[in-house]
Amino acid sequence: MLRRRDFMKAVAAGTLGLGLPRQAQSRQSGQRPNILMITCHDIGQHLGCYGVKSVRTDNLDRLAARGIRFSRFYSTSAVCSPGRGSLHTGRYPQSNGLMGLTHAPWWWKLNEDERHTAAILKDVGYETHLIGFNHIDANTNRLGYEYTASKPCRASETVEAARQLIQKAHWADRPFFAKVGFTEVHRPFTHGADTEKGVFVPPYLQNTEQVRADLAAFQAMIRYFDQRVGEIFDTLYSSRIASNTLVIMTADHGIPYPGAKWSVRKAGIEVPLILYQPETCFAGGKTFDALMSNIDVLPTLLDYLEVDIPSKIQGVSFKGLIEGEAASSPRREVFAQYTPDMKRDNLSRCILTQRYHLIRYFDQGRTVDYPVDVNPQEFANHHVRCRTKGARPFVQLFDIIDDPYELNDIGAKTENAVLVEDLSRRLLSWMREVDDPLLKGPLRTPYYDRAIHDLLTAGG
Repeated sequence: MLRRRDFMKAVAAGTLGLGLPRQAQSRQSGQRPNILMITCHDIGQHLGCYGVKSVRTDNLDRLAARGIRFSRFYSTSAVCSPGRGSLHTGRYPQSNGLMGLTHAPWWWKLNEDERHTAAILKDVGYETHLIGFNHIDANTNRLGYEYTASKPCRASETVEAARQLIQKAHWADRPFFAKVGFTEVHRPFTHGADTEKGVFVPPYLQNTEQVRADLAAFQAMIRYFDQRVGEIFDTLYSSRIASNTLVIMTADHGIPYPGAKWSVRKAGIEVPLILYQPETCFAGGKTFDALMSNIDVLPTLLDYLEVDIPSKIQGVSFKGLIEGEAASSPRREVFAQYTPDMKRDNLSRCILTQRYHLIRYFDQGRTVDYPVDVNPQEFANHHVRCRTKGARPFVQLFDIIDDPYELNDIGAKTENAVLVEDLSRRLLSWMREVDDPLLKGPLRTPYYDRAIHDLLTAGG
């Protein structure tokens, strides 16, 4: 990033906000902007610009201060592949087919006719690049990527590949769409501990020495990720394409702790969305509190690029809200699903409004007693179960204004019966709209289909 004194020198010398000469900017005029999308694993909203002051995310905080940030942005899923699939197709997991993890032994995959961001943008003239982590489909050509650097997923290699693309992009005939995927900040945490600014313990976790030590290691991993992203920003904002590049930063799901990842609790599906392009509607340090789903990113992007939005996309464009032309949000609720992996038993669907969050469960199980006291690493390895307190109800309801960490289930209270009925009706309507397979009976998984095929083949 440019230091303030360098920035002021650049302004005095006739350069624009982030180091791009006016001559170079005019050369880019008439061309659609480059799109640099950066994603990471498991970070949730555990960032300084989202209010977690013990975390060092200087570069991402600076991006948010210059760009725009959505404070109530949610993934459609609490695990990786389905969240990423929705981000890139603008469609819910039940509709695009990618309801769970894509690797063995889960084997979920996108339907054959699904179209990824890369494929759509390639059709309108973009040069498409995948750099680093993917986790949607191993066949990157099918997704629409022309160039891939996805095998080496070490952060240093991902950064170097991104920097090389930026450095040569000014001379390219076409704008680029580059998905830069980091495996960070997924476990294992490998960069020591960061307690420089203390440690924030979310209230759904008990504040124990073990939990604090794990969170300190998590904070160090986040700081490392932010530093690597900063290296990409340094290259971009000293390049000739700075003013003609839209940066999008987001993630797949919530943080890797009980009460978050692997559940459609609020902390399991809340993720960051930060966008920045100098001197456009994506600048100014604005924060939007409107509800937004990650299926809305693709239609918003296409609308901004003046590209027709495919009719099958289920997300909505926020371009009008971002540009100040719309007085209100195009969305009044968001939805999410969790199809369990490994040893989880909380098959679930949810609806979240500005104030309330209703979750419905479809697996037998127990209600977790929050705040939990477990070894977070062992929980992540699926070796430890949380303390429970009786049979889990079919439905839970949380007031996320009065109870943002969802410690108090108010779904069984008589005074909330009408509210539960209304939200359940809206959730059911959504499940019908996306043709949710749960409405047709117990869920058939790809593993089940392969197991039955193997049995029939072996048994004649």
